[in-house]
Amino acid sequence: MLDDAGPTAIDPVAQAVEEMHRPETLERSFEGWTPEVFEMLDRLRAEPHIDQYKKEKPGVTDDLKDPFRRYRDDLVVNWVLPNRLDLETERNVFSRLLKNDFGAGGCHDHLWMSFYRPGTKRLEDVQITHRVSPDGFAVGVYVGAYAKDLLKQAKTRIREAPASYLALVNPLLEDDGWRFYTHSGSGENETKDVHTEPLESVPESVNGADGIYARHYISREETLALGPELVDRALDLVFDVWPIYRFYLAEG
Repeated sequence: MLDDAGPTAIDPVAQAVEEMHRPETLERSFEGWTPEVFEMLDRLRAEPHIDQYKKEKPGVTDDLKDPFRRYRDDLVVNWVLPNRLDLETERNVFSRLLKNDFGAGGCHDHLWMSFYRPGTKRLEDVQITHRVSPDGFAVGVYVGAYAKDLLKQAKTRIREAPASYLALVNPLLEDDGWRFYTHSGSGENETKDVHTEPLESVPESVNGADGIYARHYISREETLALGPELVDRALDLVFDVWPIYRFYLAEG
C-alpha cells in the first residue's frame, strides 16, 4: 500500500502549476501498454457484454488492470508525493469495465482512473482523467453531472470570467490532439459539441452541459511507441490541464 500524502499535505487547489515539482529523472514501474491489451479492448468493443468479458478475464488482469496500477503508482511516486498533494490515490480511483445496467450484462471497452480529494468521491470531484481504450490513451480534465455542485460552480466561474477561461483552454487547442467538448444526455440520447480549434467565445453548449472536457488524445500507435515514457507524457498533460482544474475549483 502506498503512503498517503501525510500530515503536511497540500490542498491541490492551492498549488499553482508554476510551483509544482517534477523529478528530473522519473522512477517508473510501468512497462508500457502492449498490443495484447488493445486487441482485447477491440474484442470488447465488438462484443460489449459480460460473456466476452469472462472470456477475456486473464487478459483483463494481466494486460490491463495490473499495468494500469503500475502506471498509477508512477504518478503517485513522481507527482503526488513530491508535491505533497492531498489526493486519494488508492481507493476507488479506477472505473469498472462491467456496466451498472440493471442486469443487462453490458461491458465497457475502456478503463479510466482519476485521483480525487479526500472527503469526496472520484465521480463527485473535478477529475483529471487517464483513459485507455481501443483508440489509444487520453489525459484530460473533466467536470460532470455526478459532481452537480462543482459543475454548477464551474459554469458560474466560466460565465463570470470567460476571457480568463478561454486563455486557459485555447493554448491547448492550438496543439494537435486536444479537444474541448461538452456532452448532454446519456446513452442513445447523448449529444456532444466538439471543438478542436481555438475558441472565439465560450460555446453556448456549456450552459446546458452535463459534462465539460478538455482532453488530449494519444493514438494507439504512439501509445505503444512511447512504452514506459507514456508516464512522462502523461505528466506533461497533467501540468497542461492543471490551471483549468484549479479554475473550476477555486472559490470566486
